[in-house]
Amino acid sequence: MMNSYRQNKSRNGRLLVITTLVVFLFALDILTGGSIRHLLRGGVVVMAEWSGRVGASIKGSGLLATRASLEAKNRVLSEQLTQYEERAGGFEALRTENEELRALVHLIESLPSGTEGMTAPVVSSIRSSPYGTFLIGAGDSDGIARGSLVLTSGGFVVGTVTDTGAHTAVVTEVFAPSATIEAIVGSASISAAGSGGGNARASVPRALSITVGQPVVAPAFGQRPIGIVGNVASSSASASQDVSIVLPVNLASLKYVYILPVRN
Repeated sequence: MMNSYRQNKSRNGRLLVITTLVVFLFALDILTGGSIRHLLRGGVVVMAEWSGRVGASIKGSGLLATRASLEAKNRVLSEQLTQYEERAGGFEALRTENEELRALVHLIESLPSGTEGMTAPVVSSIRSSPYGTFLIGAGDSDGIARGSLVLTSGGFVVGTVTDTGAHTAVVTEVFAPSATIEAIVGSASISAAGSGGGNARASVPRALSITVGQPVVAPAFGQRPIGIVGNVASSSASASQDVSIVLPVNLASLKYVYILPVRN
């Protein structure tokens, strides 16, 4: 209670001093004919003029204009950089597409004389279907028929046409999940089981010599290649070895394929 009393007493004292000072200044202003107010107004005017001069000086120096100009230039440069990056990306896409089309032209030139087929664009993501299928932008109206082989630009059979529409066709991958195909690697006949994404596996006797990179061909497709040996795993405790077969092309980047009709 004593502390509270002292604090209140101190506050009351300060308030009394401030009140006395205000009354004194007010009385002094009356006695001097308003000279106190005149001085205060003069000070305010001087401060206003000084701040105005400082603002004018800053504006006249061009500091704010320079900053605004730099910000505007930065915006322009940022927009130009975005445009250049977009053009670079478009150029890279065109370059990749051009290289793939050139490879397809080379494939067509390497086919036996009289072989007729056509190039078709891939119009759906190859990796998006769990069934190992994708769409191409050609169909009945373009002469596409079921059973036609679908080749990559490197000449590998990636699948066969299993259904057709007027302007599109469904392609089922050779290595679709759960699909099997009889194939030959080296001198060994194998049964390749597809696992999707251009991959398959096969089990062959350990006594057979299988090396990474060997081509794997399918008699059903006229001995055309369907992949290469990607890996060989064997164990001394097993009489067989596991062979991993891969399609040597990035399916996600495949934009064009070559449709080769099967002659009966």
